[in-house]
Amino acid sequence: MTELEQQLMKQNKDLLAQNQELLEQVRQLNEQIQCMTKKLFGSSSEKTKVADGQISLFNPDNFLKGQRQLKTKPSKK
Repeated sequence: MTELEQQLMKQNKDLLAQNQELLEQVRQLNEQIQCMTKKLFGSSSEKTKVADGQISLFNPDNFLKGQRQLKTKPSKK
């Protein structure tokens, strides 16, 4: 093998190693992005608590039930 061929072989080997390192770094960064996205946009552990006697704004069935109760209550005159 000539000296040029040896240099090219060494350069190729070095570039392959660098490529592997960069691929691993990309994999790790993608994992971080997935984790951060899940934390930012994933389901939350916070739950909406409704006090007794209070109608929930987020449940249309409760709203309609509350409207019916208002209509059926006798008016005080």
